[in-house]
Amino acid sequence: MAIKSKYEGIIDLLSYLVKERVYGPVDRMARATDPDMVRLSLYEAIRYASTELRRGASVSIPSEDEVREFLDAVERRVGTAREVAIKALTRGLKMELSQLKSGQTKASEAGAQAK
Repeated sequence: MAIKSKYEGIIDLLSYLVKERVYGPVDRMARATDPDMVRLSLYEAIRYASTELRRGASVSIPSEDEVREFLDAVERRVGTAREVAIKALTRGLKMELSQLKSGQTKASEAGAQAK
């Protein structure tokens, strides 16, 4: 799909936020009615990621070119932001479920070894 390949860095960033249960920027992007709302939500996402990076988290930041292309596309059609937000939400929830399953498996293995 064009959106995945074009805005992969933005989707990765937003899906990281979903995985961390920081839904605000993703929700705002999904409900955006104008490009300014999209810009604000993207700013908040990048700002949050900068804090996470300082804490040592592994989170990717989209390139300036990707951000510029995305915002240009949103100027033409704000629905692009909703599509990106939906993809990010879906991916982030899958990441969270995978993390939960991994944690349950490790806990089961630890319990089995303790017996």
